[in-house]
Amino acid sequence: MTRRAVLDSNVIVSGLGWSGAPARIMEAVLTGDLVLVTSAPLLAELRRVFAYPKLARAIPDRSRLADLVEMLSVVVEPTDTFEVVEDDSDNRVLEAAVTGRVDYIVSGDGHLLTLGSFQGIPVLTPAEFVKTVLAE
Repeated sequence: MTRRAVLDSNVIVSGLGWSGAPARIMEAVLTGDLVLVTSAPLLAELRRVFAYPKLARAIPDRSRLADLVEMLSVVVEPTDTFEVVEDDSDNRVLEAAVTGRVDYIVSGDGHLLTLGSFQGIPVLTPAEFVKTVLAE
């Protein structure tokens, strides 16, 4: 059974530009072992992050990568609005996760990780996700 996950933008950016657990997660998306679920607000956040000048040296063709992420994803339209955590963009992650009926939320963000889970959806770090989910 293919698992579904929402990845925080920090995981996607790290996975496309560096090695380690985030790269392993993006590899699972590319091979079809993981279904990436996102939303228009999360894609807008990803494009905003990719526009950071400090990423220009590390990740060439950033706008094309954002398009690739969109093409590889199931894009949902959240119907519920949550104000659970302090960071508004993190609330958008929760909305996409619930609407997309994902199995996992993967993030390096402390606001989300502190939750542990949200509406029964575990929130894991990239390393935890690779160790417990992709290693199966």
